[in-house]
Amino acid sequence: MLERLKRISPAALPSYLVAWPAQFDRREQHLVVISMAIGVVVWAAVYSLKVAVHWSSELVMEWVYSMPSPLLILVPILAGAVLTTAIALWRASHVYYRDKDNHLHALNDVEGDGLERTIGLYYTSEPALDRTLLGVEGVRARWELPTFSLALRKFAGTLLTLASGGSGGLEASVTLIGESLAVGLLKPRRRLMLHNIWVLRFWRWWRTLNPDELQTAQLGGVAAAISTLLGAPLAGAFFATEVMYRRRPVIEKLIFALVASLTAFFLSHFTTMGHTRFVTVFGLAPPPFTWHYYLAIAVMALFVVFVDIYLRRVRTGMSRFFHRYFPNTWYRHLAGAALTAFIGLAASWLTGERLDLVLGTGERGLQAALAGELTIWVAAVALVGKLLATMATITSGGSAGMLVPSLFLGGMAGVIVAQLFDYAPAMLVIPSITASLVSLINVPLTAIMLTVEIFGASYLLPALVVLLITLLLSHPTSVYRTQREEDESREILPGYGVRRISVPAAWEGKTLRDLALRVRYDVNCIGYVETRGQSAQITPYVPAIRPLRTGDRLIIMGKNSALTALLAEIDANSELPLPGEETASERVAVAGHTP
Repeated sequence: MLERLKRISPAALPSYLVAWPAQFDRREQHLVVISMAIGVVVWAAVYSLKVAVHWSSELVMEWVYSMPSPLLILVPILAGAVLTTAIALWRASHVYYRDKDNHLHALNDVEGDGLERTIGLYYTSEPALDRTLLGVEGVRARWELPTFSLALRKFAGTLLTLASGGSGGLEASVTLIGESLAVGLLKPRRRLMLHNIWVLRFWRWWRTLNPDELQTAQLGGVAAAISTLLGAPLAGAFFATEVMYRRRPVIEKLIFALVASLTAFFLSHFTTMGHTRFVTVFGLAPPPFTWHYYLAIAVMALFVVFVDIYLRRVRTGMSRFFHRYFPNTWYRHLAGAALTAFIGLAASWLTGERLDLVLGTGERGLQAALAGELTIWVAAVALVGKLLATMATITSGGSAGMLVPSLFLGGMAGVIVAQLFDYAPAMLVIPSITASLVSLINVPLTAIMLTVEIFGASYLLPALVVLLITLLLSHPTSVYRTQREEDESREILPGYGVRRISVPAAWEGKTLRDLALRVRYDVNCIGYVETRGQSAQITPYVPAIRPLRTGDRLIIMGKNSALTALLAEIDANSELPLPGEETASERVAVAGHTP
């Protein structure tokens, strides 16, 4: 070995030094540097928001308790609602999502749960017919939307909502902030004059025009934000990947999300002298391995699933209530803030606890649950109160999230079951955190990682048991309406769609010129699916003089009302549906689905 090293000339030495990491190509080097930079920037923003919210909320609570009546909580909470409304309406943009009833909804980018917006923005760079028609594809589609300005507005809206007394978590807001900052770092700036040749060369190396790389950066921003907030880098990386891809994690993107997550975690660790975890437990004993304990675990998991069901119903009901009776944005925010304040006052009066048992982020209540400082009565009131207060804040338009509140609700369920089965609260509260993440948020891998990182490997087995129970009972659902397991059909634009229509017998041998679909129905044929046995050949352009054949299908685009009218006339003129053909009421709009 020594003789071989002596034969290496000094001129050849550099090539030997750089030859061994040949698999670490330029693209991966680029993504690692970007991920680390994203981790630093996102950490600075999220850490600042976390400190500001905790400091200002404590200041507000001290002011309220120094006043003659706790009713004065209405002063800061209503003021916060007014300012949040102003921020939400200033330079507002929207993210669209389609519900299970095939209705399209517009989500204001600052209001409500930021993670829903983050998921929607994550998929903007993917190919879609609507953006192709608008001439905006790939990374340009995301760059057309706000980045740094959205992060700043979400930062301010969340601070005002939670510091003034609103109920909700920070995690959803910080994911949107992290995603926006990550994209903003890569977004080209026309006003930036790159006269220096070295700066120009760096920018050409730094920028990305690949949607896949942009999504990698977006995941890094989300992972860094969650890692900073929870102090769990592995859970942060898995959360970012899992919440976007549901149960289809992408390992390559996960690696770079972990780079950003670890960068943010180390910065937090050195800044806070090791106090990075959002909750801590002193003197934590390992869980017992007895049938009685695992029976309690099973009961607790069922309880959390029950809470999950009612949380969804409350969210739907409150959302409809606020948007029906308070269509004006200003009134809706004020009504939601007032309702949140009264729920907090009622919970305080019933339990004798402080207002921040229900108001605020909920971390103090979760810490008290782990420490065994809550009775069954207090935990029950806190569970109901937090559920109602958080939904009132979010559905009325307040800027907050549901991840930490979901942990809070699971923690209260754990306290109740632990005291019924005579166990130390932490022994049930810790598995209940896993159960709530799986049942309410639908991120099972993240739930396991968070449990192990925060509480240790001894709670892995209880976590796996509750994960299995809650996953089987609630796996098709998620509180995030934009989260998707697979590509969903949707309108290509609000009010416009694309549908595949089987050629009826009455159209046999006719041409598009004969049918005059554009003149009669104001729709356009953009494709033709020709069936030959078990195979189908798709033609994106249909000649106007080509005779149509029964059994083939036309791809028609137009207004939903025009498409409905066309289908209704086809069915009215057909005595019986053709073999394999469906009636208009049975057809499903394949909106935005390209052949």
